[in-house]
Amino acid sequence: MKKIRTLLFVVFLLSVSYMAEAQTLRVLYPSTDNISDEASSILYNRLNQAVTLNGIGSTDNSNKFLLVPSVTVLSIEPTATVPINYVAEVEVTMFVVDNSKKLLMSQETLVKKGVANNERKAVTEAIKSIKARDPKIKKMITIGKNRIIEYYNAECETVVKTINAYIDCGMYEEALSELNAIPQIDANTGCYDNTLNILSKISQEQQSAANESIKNGVPDVSWINE
Repeated sequence: MKKIRTLLFVVFLLSVSYMAEAQTLRVLYPSTDNISDEASSILYNRLNQAVTLNGIGSTDNSNKFLLVPSVTVLSIEPTATVPINYVAEVEVTMFVVDNSKKLLMSQETLVKKGVANNERKAVTEAIKSIKARDPKIKKMITIGKNRIIEYYNAECETVVKTINAYIDCGMYEEALSELNAIPQIDANTGCYDNTLNILSKISQEQQSAANESIKNGVPDVSWINE
C-alpha cells in the first residue's frame, strides 16, 4: 500500500509539472536604461520564477502573451551616516498583455527600497527585494492566466482561422507565435486539439527558422505606454 501511495504521489507531481508547461507566458528582459544589467537579470529571473510558481510555463517561442516589466527609479538619497550610503526607491510596474491584439490583461506595481554604498548598487538592492512569491505578483499572473483561458474559450475558431491565414501567406513566424501560445492542456478548452494538424503544414526547417527568429527577436511593446 505504501508503494502504491508513493507511486500515486509521483504521478501527481508529474501531472502538476506537465500542467505548468501547458500554458505559457513570455517574460521580457527589463530595459537597462536606468538599471544595471545585473538588476535587469535579477528581475527577469524572479519574474520567470513567479510565472512557474503560479502554474504557467515560461516560454521564449511566442510573442503573443507577455509579462512586461518596467522600472522607474523614483529617488536616490544619501544617508546622513559616515561612511555615506545611498537609499534608492524604485517602482516596478508589470503588465500581462496579449501583444498581438495590444490588449492589457492585468497589471501590478511594486515600490521597493534598497541601501548600498553607491547609487547603482542601491537600485540593485531594491530590485533584489522583489520576491517571486509576492502575493501581488501572484494575483496579477492569476488574473492574466484566467483571461487567457477565457480568450481561447471564446475565440478558438478565430484563432485557428488566423493561424491558417498566416500559413497560407507564408508568414510562419506569426503563425507559430500564435500557435505556440495556445494552452496544450486545459479542462475548459479544447482549442489545442483543434490545432494539432496545423503544424504539418509547416516544414521542420521552416518551424526551426521561425522559432529561432521569435526567440532572438525583441517584441514591440511600445503601445503599452501610449
